[in-house]
Amino acid sequence: MPLLDQFAPPGDLEDLSPVGRRAWSEALQAVFGRFTGDFLQFIDPTATDVPDDADVALVSWGAFPATQRSGTPEQRWQRVDANRDLQDEYCEWSVERDDAGEVRAVTFTTETPDYHAHLFGVDADAALGLYEQFVGRRVTARDLRSAAGEYDKNNAFNTRVDGPIVHLRQASNTLAAAVQLAAEATILRERDGQPVTDAQSLVACGGLGEPLRNSDPQIAAAVNNLAAEGRDITLAAPPGLYITDLMTNGIQTRDGTDPKTLWSIQRGSSQHAVRGRFEIPDELAGGVTVSGRPLRFGSQLAERVGVGLSVVSFPAGRRPTREPCRS
Repeated sequence: MPLLDQFAPPGDLEDLSPVGRRAWSEALQAVFGRFTGDFLQFIDPTATDVPDDADVALVSWGAFPATQRSGTPEQRWQRVDANRDLQDEYCEWSVERDDAGEVRAVTFTTETPDYHAHLFGVDADAALGLYEQFVGRRVTARDLRSAAGEYDKNNAFNTRVDGPIVHLRQASNTLAAAVQLAAEATILRERDGQPVTDAQSLVACGGLGEPLRNSDPQIAAAVNNLAAEGRDITLAAPPGLYITDLMTNGIQTRDGTDPKTLWSIQRGSSQHAVRGRFEIPDELAGGVTVSGRPLRFGSQLAERVGVGLSVVSFPAGRRPTREPCRS
C-alpha cells in the first residue's frame, strides 16, 4: 500500500484546519522519528510501507488504576476520584454532583495534552471554543497559558475533579509516552540468560514504565510478543488512546432504564472514542446502582471503562536478539 500521507489527529477529530492537520502530522512524525532509528522493528507508517494485509491487534485495559487497590472499595474510589494524579491509565475522569451530593454525570477522557497544546498553538480560538463548550463558561487565552506564556495542561479549567474537564493531565498520560513505550517494547530482553516474557517482569526489565499499572505491562507484552516473531510494528492510524467501552452489566436503574442509554460518546467515533459521558437525568438522581452499591463515585464506573491502543504488525523477516535487562 502507499505510504500514509499524514497522521490524522486522534479520533480523526476535526478541530484543526488543513494546515493545522499537516502541522500535527509533522509533530507526530518527529515523535516517531526519535525511535525508528534505534528500534529497527518500530516504524513510522508515513515513512515505511505497511502491507494491506498487516495485522491489527487491540491492546486493552481497565481505566481504574491498578496501583490503587489498597483499602476498602469506598476508600479507593474516593481517593482516586479526588486526585487525578492517580488516574494514570491514559484515562481520566471527573464527577458532577447536584446540591444533594448525588452523582449526576461522570466525564471520561483519553484526549492527550500533546494534541491540545498543538491545537492551542496553531488555532487558539478553536482551543478556547472547545474549553467553553466543555466547561460552560467563557475562557480566555490567558487562562490557558503558563507564566512562561506556553500552553498549560494544568490550567484551572483542566485540573478539576468536581466538574467538566477537557483532556488528560497526569504526567504519564501523553501520546508521546505511548509511542515511546511501543517502540522500546520491541526490544527482547533476558535476565541471566533466560528470556523475560512475563508482562510485569518485562516492564521492570526494560524500564518500560510502571510494572503495577494495567496499561504499561499490557502494551509492552503485546508489542514484545509480536517483535519476537520477527515482525515490524507501529501504531494503528490514527494513533491515539481510545475509550473502548463501558460495561453496563451490573449497573441498574431505579425505573429499569437501560444504563446504556445514559452513556454517550462526545468526541471521536465508536471505534476511536476519546470522550465519553455517563449522565443521570433528574428522575434517576440517586437511583443508579453498580454491583448493588449506590453510584457515589466516578471510580465505580471507571472500573468498567475500557481503554485501548491498537498495534499494527506484519512479517518482516527480522531475527531479533535478546538484550540484558536495563535494571
